[in-house]
Amino acid sequence: MIDIPSGPDALTLSEAAARRLRQDIVGGDLPPATKLRLRDLTARYGLGATPLREALARLAAEGFVVLEGQKGFSVPPVTRAHLLDVTHSRQVVEPEALRLAMGQGGAAWEDGIVSSLSLLRHEIARRDPASDAWLDAYEARHHRFHRALIAACPLPSLLRFCDDLYLQKSRYRRLMGSAHQDWPHILAVHEALAGAVLSRSADAPPLLAAHIGTTAEHVLALLGEAPPGA
Repeated sequence: MIDIPSGPDALTLSEAAARRLRQDIVGGDLPPATKLRLRDLTARYGLGATPLREALARLAAEGFVVLEGQKGFSVPPVTRAHLLDVTHSRQVVEPEALRLAMGQGGAAWEDGIVSSLSLLRHEIARRDPASDAWLDAYEARHHRFHRALIAACPLPSLLRFCDDLYLQKSRYRRLMGSAHQDWPHILAVHEALAGAVLSRSADAPPLLAAHIGTTAEHVLALLGEAPPGA
């Protein structure tokens, strides 16, 4: 087990613990409703109780971990209500961040969108949906693309909120699986979105909102539930 230093190094260990826990929760390695006991986590990550406890408290504040009084910490369950909460929140804030980015973005912002789309296209072309490593790589490219769209937004707090909501939604996208997805259609949707953004089209923010809604529709269909408004 790693010794727990004091001062700035302790904060670094706490941040590292939070990052690893968040990755395992979002990626599904720690499934929904899993109890997060310190004894198990210290064995899993080789970290001491103090940085892990701080990481759990931080992730609880961010919504990635649930604290239930005397019951301790656990991975949040996946529910229709939470999925729709995250989806609708993204549909409110991310198109607004995009609108601001389209008003502020210059050549470097445009280059970032083009390069991130190229990386996403390459990742889809080499797809291996049965591979967890490939799914991790695809998620990283997909997140990079969505970040690139709003990167020129001048409000850092709004960008951080968009990031948090994106990661919350990623749990549901990973649970969907990828073996039966229509990858040519997925790529075409992202290419159309990039084109609308780069041309500063007024249709780009609502197009982004509609794109964000598709994951919720697919997950609800897998759960045998009707989408909202149906």
